Amino acid sequence: MFARLKQMFALKTPVQFEHTAFGCFEGSDGVWTASISHGSDSFQLSLGGSDSAPDDRLLAAAARLLPRFDELRNIALRFITSQESSARPEHFTIYGFDFLWEDRPDDFVLEFTMVGDIVGIWRVEFESGAPKFLGRDD
Repeated sequence: MFARLKQMFALKTPVQFEHTAFGCFEGSDGVWTASISHGSDSFQLSLGGSDSAPDDRLLAAAARLLPRFDELRNIALRFITSQESSARPEHFTIYGFDFLWEDRPDDFVLEFTMVGDIVGIWRVEFESGAPKFLGRDD
């Protein structure tokens, strides 16, 4: 009984996946995250997948879109400011680039933090390459 309880509460060693272009991903509950540097930006790249590796289609989608990252970030910031009149692009810092839906590899999310918004993560959801939804998570 004690061994079973100990096993339930034991810290799990993160599962890792090494990618030639993106570096080391750490996986937890089917989500794989790597720290990415792109120009002067650093952010988390998150991909859906199995317990053993990120999904191949999502890896391919990220590889295809990362060269367009600056353009996509600017599109997302324009979308935020079109939805929130008081928001300014310079108030936002990129936080994450997420490809989480294995059945929808062309859909992704750009996440931002905002100056003065200590607990919020601003999220622009793209469908088929176009921004469709703006959300904010606490």
